[in-house]
Amino acid sequence: MELLERSRQLLRDEHAAAEREDAFRNLVIGYEKLLKTAVKISRISDIQGRTLKEREQKLREAGESLKMMEAQRKKLVSDISHELGTPMTSIQGYVKAMLDGVVPADGEYLGMIYGKVQYVNQLVADLFQLSRLESNKIPFTFRLLTPEELLRPYTTKFKIDADKAGVELSFTSCSQAAEAPIGSRKLVKADPYRIEQVMTNFVHNAIKFTPSGGAIQIEAELGDAPGEQSGTSLIVRVTDTGIGLHEESLPYVFERFYRVKAADGEGVSGTGLGLAISREIILQHNGTIGVISKYGEGSTFYFTLPMVDMEQKGTMV
Repeated sequence: MELLERSRQLLRDEHAAAEREDAFRNLVIGYEKLLKTAVKISRISDIQGRTLKEREQKLREAGESLKMMEAQRKKLVSDISHELGTPMTSIQGYVKAMLDGVVPADGEYLGMIYGKVQYVNQLVADLFQLSRLESNKIPFTFRLLTPEELLRPYTTKFKIDADKAGVELSFTSCSQAAEAPIGSRKLVKADPYRIEQVMTNFVHNAIKFTPSGGAIQIEAELGDAPGEQSGTSLIVRVTDTGIGLHEESLPYVFERFYRVKAADGEGVSGTGLGLAISREIILQHNGTIGVISKYGEGSTFYFTLPMVDMEQKGTMV
């Protein structure tokens, strides 16, 4: 009987051990599941956390963009209100004088009114373009070109305008770039249409401030922009023998609506936005822009554009 009881106890102990083993196994399985669930929850939390941070960053960026757009809108409205006041008052005065019979409705006065209307239209167009440039809303079509390919087409058109004004126009090419071995030549990354806008503004201003018999030189060379290695930029200069600028004018010539006075002290015609637009265009090219001038000795307006290797020619960016 004792042996039988011991056998039964042994069986009960083995059964209890098996149950404990099964319970332990189930506990381990449950723990592993819990651990996997915790890992998944942690990953989901990390993803949600990153997503939340990204959305917060986008919201902050959108908020800053809205603030900038609102500031630009207010600036644009203020500029339009300020700059349109004088020409619109003039137009109103001419028309009222004609209606009252004070001045005749002849070609002279109608021509004055038409000129004022043209100025207003150009002012609005320039303001709109400048606002879009400052907001990065104008698309640029960049190409890789040699300096000659970029600049040579402009000179023919400018020469016609210079000849009409009695001013000699010359062009000095980027000789060191042209004479370099083909494999080592550099190309300029630019939007030709936008660079033409800058060149047109520079040259037309030079013609405007250079008396008949004077000279204008367009010069292009490889050089160093601030903070760059040797020969990594194309430097384009437009130098005239005109009246030059007073030293106090130099910090402001690229500001919107800044107008340099002519030799007689009168304001020069124009919207006062051309150089501001030129500055934004060059900044979009990752270039620099500036002026060197001394009153009575002429001016040099210049800009720089980054250069790249010849092997990338023809690539659209």
